[in-house]
Amino acid sequence: MIRIATACLALALLAASGYAPAQTGDPLAPARNATMPTSHADARYGLTGTMRATPGNRDAVVALLLRDVAELKPAGCHLYVVGLDPEDADLIRVTEVWDSRQAHRDSLQLPSVRAAIAEAMPMLTGEFTRTEFSAVGGLGLPE
Repeated sequence: MIRIATACLALALLAASGYAPAQTGDPLAPARNATMPTSHADARYGLTGTMRATPGNRDAVVALLLRDVAELKPAGCHLYVVGLDPEDADLIRVTEVWDSRQAHRDSLQLPSVRAAIAEAMPMLTGEFTRTEFSAVGGLGLPE
């Protein structure tokens, strides 16, 4: 179902841009080969990453990550999603969208965030990934 939805979205974007695929070959090749824009006037700071909990501590870490999320919105957070990996019982995924990189940095100084980090660190392996991106729009983000 996700592949169909992704293909439909890609085709809709191609159609909106005036692209008409040839009848042969891969109609999604232009979308697969397209480069993403590197800037946008209204872009917000996006961050997605993973962290690995020590065995048996994933749910406790997730609870800490979600404990004080209401405090993030006034700090400039538009999206904060904590997810579980269906194939890895110890992996936690987090996606965030902020007004700016500085708003995100400032949020790390909030007492509740500092406390959550301090409580979570002993339950983490130290294995982290991080990818920054420019969030230019989407469902759930303000226009």
